[in-house]
Amino acid sequence: MVVNWRRHITLSTAFAVVSSLIVTYFYFTNRDIGIGEMLSSGRYWKNVVFSFLLSILIYGANLLANTLLCLVLDKRDVKVGVPLSRKFRNVAYFINGLITSIVSYYILLNLLLWLFFGVPIKWESLQISNFLSVTVISLFILLVVFVLSYHDQLRLLEIKNKEMEIALQKSQIESMKEQLSPHFLFNNLNVLISTIQEDPVKAEQFARSFSKIYRYVLEKLDHTSCALGDELAFIKDYVYLLNVRYDNAIDFEISDEVEKYVDILLPTLSLQILIENVVKHNTIPSEGKIKVLLKIEEDGLVLWNERCAKPKQVDSAGVGLQNLSKRCKLLFKQEIEIRDSEDSFSVRIPLTQISY
Repeated sequence: MVVNWRRHITLSTAFAVVSSLIVTYFYFTNRDIGIGEMLSSGRYWKNVVFSFLLSILIYGANLLANTLLCLVLDKRDVKVGVPLSRKFRNVAYFINGLITSIVSYYILLNLLLWLFFGVPIKWESLQISNFLSVTVISLFILLVVFVLSYHDQLRLLEIKNKEMEIALQKSQIESMKEQLSPHFLFNNLNVLISTIQEDPVKAEQFARSFSKIYRYVLEKLDHTSCALGDELAFIKDYVYLLNVRYDNAIDFEISDEVEKYVDILLPTLSLQILIENVVKHNTIPSEGKIKVLLKIEEDGLVLWNERCAKPKQVDSAGVGLQNLSKRCKLLFKQEIEIRDSEDSFSVRIPLTQISY
């Protein structure tokens, strides 16, 4: 529960002023006292202050109890790892608030009667009429607290969504920059020029794949996530460019099971980041190939590759993977899982059932 203390103080004060004036007014008018005499009576204003303090204290007890309950439930969610449903929370807030209002009413009423009028404290003097009236007041206070807190929660959620959107866009832009960088462009243009001289047909296919990649990147520039099917089509073209460049050094295989998940969402260009990581952190063999496998494992999409490490080791979990992990966390509330061994390296991307 999000608490806007300033607004609650303002509201509780206004509520207490109005309720104390109304209650005291009807109390004195029932005693056949004129308005002028009533307003000039010190006892009248003493009762106004009495009712004002009682309303303020009951409201404050309600708000404090629900805030403490919220903290307890939040700690419980963190400890257990499974959050309570909103329905259960609302029922708990309601019951807690109602009990707090009733208990605080009788305690505060007796204490204030003793302080203001010297009436001995008698906890046994409870009446059904008082119980019903305080229940109605409690329901009203609870309604106000819930409405305001719910409104604050919506505003906080909106702010968090904006922050998440900005963070995702920043991560997205960084990924896109890598694809649109002059270095990437010049490397592929050089490959294309040399291929034209050697094999014009192969060069045409290379140019088509190259144009598809750039078209895909530009189309997905404003998308934080996309379907696995789109990513698969893109990554096939991307691996083709790499194989032309490195003389078929990458043995890329996609398991049949992956095709069943084509509608599942992934962070945009996530597969490209993983393939690029393979090339960056492994030596391209002069003979043989680097085996790379895309598969489904433990409800996640896993890109596995055998290791052919460079002489000078580079941290495999670099900026690219950190960026991807952050994007997965923001989008799907889960981070990527990295498994690093002497002979292989793999990254697992969590799958989400959200689809277009």
